[in-house]
Amino acid sequence: MATDGKGNMVITARRIPDTSPILNSCDNCQFTSAKVTTAGKLGFKYGRLEARIKTPAGSGMWPAFWMLGSSLVSGNTWPDCGEIDILEGKGSEPYRAYGTVHGPGYFGGNGTQRGSVYDNNAPLSDGYHVYAIEWRPNAIDFYFDSYKYYTISSAMVKPNKWVFNTEFYLIINLATGGNFEPNLDPNIQSATMSLDYIRYYSINGI
Repeated sequence: MATDGKGNMVITARRIPDTSPILNSCDNCQFTSAKVTTAGKLGFKYGRLEARIKTPAGSGMWPAFWMLGSSLVSGNTWPDCGEIDILEGKGSEPYRAYGTVHGPGYFGGNGTQRGSVYDNNAPLSDGYHVYAIEWRPNAIDFYFDSYKYYTISSAMVKPNKWVFNTEFYLIINLATGGNFEPNLDPNIQSATMSLDYIRYYSINGI
């Protein structure tokens, strides 16, 4: 992780060379990357949270701008703590941004909803875009640039429990491969995720 000299934070995923000693302690490791988290430092509850991000190109890249319930730090477990994915991207689906929430009874492939997507008219990696949520009691709206493409509410997850009326912390990371994006290009050597800013606003004083 570094800055690019223009005010942007850059997370780079790099393939581990065959000669690296890292491979001696991790049989399945293929890349190094980075994660930034506010856990134990800064929490958020309601309001508008947004980031201007340029996602990486390359099949198998999995950029994410997301949140976990702060109760996870004090002993709660996932998915009961709740998860809000403001942005997830798949390098194998270069035009598509995913917004999802996970909670008790609606998580993983059943997160609400893997159908909550925005399909752009150009690859997301071609430039910066603003990914945001507007979060209020019992509902969350998801935005791509200025377009609201999805809303999830407490009524929509019933009879399951809505776990998003509490404090969450923020995470930004670039993963490679995994259950969500298994289509990892065996020839890709590196990819970068760039972050211009993160902004947090109140909505109607909340």
